[in-house]
Formats: sequence, C-alpha cells, structure tokens
Amino acid sequence: MRFHKLQQLVHRKIRAKKLGIKFNRVASFQLPQHLIVQGKRHQVNVPSEKGMNGEFIEVLLDDCYGVDQLSESLMTIIDVGANVGLFPIAARNRFPQAVIHAYEPNPYLENYLKHQSKIANFTYFMEAVGDRDGQVVLDIREVSGKTRATVSESGDIPMVSFRRAIERIGGSVDLAKVDCEGAEWLLFKDTEIWQFVQNLSLEYHLWSGHTHAETRQVIQNLGFRIRKQIPIDKWYGSILASRTRNPQ
Repeated sequence: MRFHKLQQLVHRKIRAKKLGIKFNRVASFQLPQHLIVQGKRHQVNVPSEKGMNGEFIEVLLDDCYGVDQLSESLMTIIDVGANVGLFPIAARNRFPQAVIHAYEPNPYLENYLKHQSKIANFTYFMEAVGDRDGQVVLDIREVSGKTRATVSESGDIPMVSFRRAIERIGGSVDLAKVDCEGAEWLLFKDTEIWQFVQNLSLEYHLWSGHTHAETRQVIQNLGFRIRKQIPIDKWYGSILASRTRNPQ
C-alpha cells in the first residue's frame, strides 16, 4: 500500500509538471488558473465548487479515464458527460489530431465548457445522450458531476441518441468516454451502434440494481474486450475496453 501511494504521488507530480503546475499533496492542492494544453500555456475556467479539486486530480493527474493507455493516433472522440471540460483537455494533450465532441446537459456549466473548448479545440453540445432523441429533466446536485438526468417528455433539456452523436462525428468513434451518472444504461440499449466504437472508457453506476459482473457482461456482449475493470464500491466502478473486431 505504501509503495502504491508513493507511485501514485510520483505519477501525479509527472503529469502536473507536463501541465505546467505543481502537485505536492491532496490537502494543499488548489485548482490552477493556467494549464499547458498542446504545448502552450492557457488560462482555464474551472468552478471552485465542492469536489472539483478531486475531479481535477482524478481526470488530469490520475488519468482515471486511461487516455495514456491508448494510442496517440486516435482521431475521433466522444465525451458523454463532459462536466466543465477537463477530460477534453486530457484528450487533446494525448490525441493532438483528434476531432473531439463533448456532451453535457447541465446549462450552468456552459460558460466553463465554452472557455475550455477554445483552448483545447473541441466542439461541445449542451445535450444529454440516451437511446433516442427526446427531453430530460435534470436533478442538479451541489457537486455538478453528480447531476442526474431523467427522460421525460416534459423536460426542458434536449437529449440526442447515442447513434445520432456518432453520426455527427462521422459514423465511427475511436474512443467513447462515458460518465453520465447512470444514463449509460440507456446507451447500452442500442447494441448495433456500438460496433462503430473502437475503445470505451466508462464510469458505470449501479444504483438501479445493476452489478459489477452484469456491467462486465454487457460490455463484453457489445463486442469489447475488457482491458481493465475497477469495482470502486457497491455503487460504481470503471471499465477500459477495446473492440475485439472491426465493424464490417
């Protein structure tokens, strides 16, 4: 355990240096005002809300979505559940030539996404993603990353189908990062469209009665090989998976 903590600290310091910031320990970490994105120093716009420090560390210093484990040659990336745009920054630094589309339904986060989109060169959509086009109602939480969406005809937030999101980016996706607080189970319903996704980085959620084993089986049934699964607790976990066969 001690070795793991030391190794984690070393990795955080290395990634922080690449971003042009310093990291000593979690307790003293403060959200930076500037980051290096594609070799240039840019001002970033990140809210100082509860939990954002941890979110920043997980995404940009711990590489919780596994971008460092994927080839730099990836060309098309979809981010479902973009929040304030930290993952697109990580993706842009790892995949400099990629087209990146980011989806986030929370309208209160648009100003942050708009700012990050300019420095990390990605396109964002203020929409939820589900199994079909429609509307959702948001349950906005104190921690914005925990906001949940419920499909409802009376909702005032637009939802697009995962199929449509893939069509928008050209019909195939090299990487889908999916972290959408339980809505991933809607995306899994359209099993055919997943053949056009080559790599999946997923944070999955189990509060609807699902299990870690069930999630693993669903991803395998979609044609993916599980590269890594981390059951974090009884409520959620993460999976990094790659396609075992190319679309015909």
